[in-house]
Amino acid sequence: LDSNKVETRVLFNDRLVTLSENTGKEVGELTVSVERSTYTGRECYLVQASSNGVVDTVPVGTNITAYVSPSLETMEHTQYEYVNMPGNTLTKKSVLSVEEDGGYHFSLVNTAGGQDTTVTQQFTPDEMVHFISEGANIVLQRLAVVLGMKSRMSFKALGVNNSVVPVTYAMLESRSISVQNVTLDCVGVERTLEDEEPTTWQLYFLNDGHMYTRSQIDSPVYMKIKSLPETFLKDEEADWVFPDFGKGRLNWEDDLEMYSLFLDRKEELKEDHVSYMRRHPELKAILGDFLQFLLMRKPSDVIEFAADFFSSYSSTAELKPTFAHSEFVNKSAIRTE
Repeated sequence: LDSNKVETRVLFNDRLVTLSENTGKEVGELTVSVERSTYTGRECYLVQASSNGVVDTVPVGTNITAYVSPSLETMEHTQYEYVNMPGNTLTKKSVLSVEEDGGYHFSLVNTAGGQDTTVTQQFTPDEMVHFISEGANIVLQRLAVVLGMKSRMSFKALGVNNSVVPVTYAMLESRSISVQNVTLDCVGVERTLEDEEPTTWQLYFLNDGHMYTRSQIDSPVYMKIKSLPETFLKDEEADWVFPDFGKGRLNWEDDLEMYSLFLDRKEELKEDHVSYMRRHPELKAILGDFLQFLLMRKPSDVIEFAADFFSSYSSTAELKPTFAHSEFVNKSAIRTE
């Protein structure tokens, strides 16, 4: 295949929603982008990935920024992970950068309970032969789909304990899926990190390289697209035609399935809002105080009055007399004897 055509096939964005295996509800999202860039004067791909969500009521996330050469050499790779546990946020930030001799410098900062622990490590050029970082992995998977990977592939990656371990890629049996009333074939890739406790991911891609679904074995969540990517819909070389249903008025209230989905979503949002209010009783007190002061003073400029009121809760706001905009009081509303 033409190299420019292949490169174009890996330069796009992906967006998937994260769903609970148990309930099927959305609990987060995954966004991925690959674009052309330069690193220390060399042409490369800038890979960015962000996965954020809630697992067992705990906010968690991973963010990756990587500079990867067209030959899949990782020039620099930064990964930030967090777990916002009640009263204790755990974070982990790692930076892997290539050195002039082809080796790599690795630094890791773990933060727990407000205390930082720093670890540094050097990897020799021989250790990093055929190394594929998490950022390079994203480009590799897209290339595997575009080029039609047939056989098993083996590389190296960083394991859980930051040691170099084998990582393998194998094709899964293709399957047909339906998105927006279009039936498409998906290409499957299984990635296994051969660590002390192996970790396996199964991914399915549309034939243009867009990720359709991603799951980690034994994980309580999985990821999936909600609709066909815009670039896929505009693909002039696609071997399918998107159906034209014409334009017409959507009477969704007459559609029992859609109306049921509406009611379910309405109740879900209501429960979520009530739960949040229950977890933050101070919110009701703050809003009550604000309305009480507002009705007592009856300012002509409600926006300025509100800004003054809520600025007292900010640790960065400039100190000034409480309710500096009291001159906005509607004097006509004050009784005179």
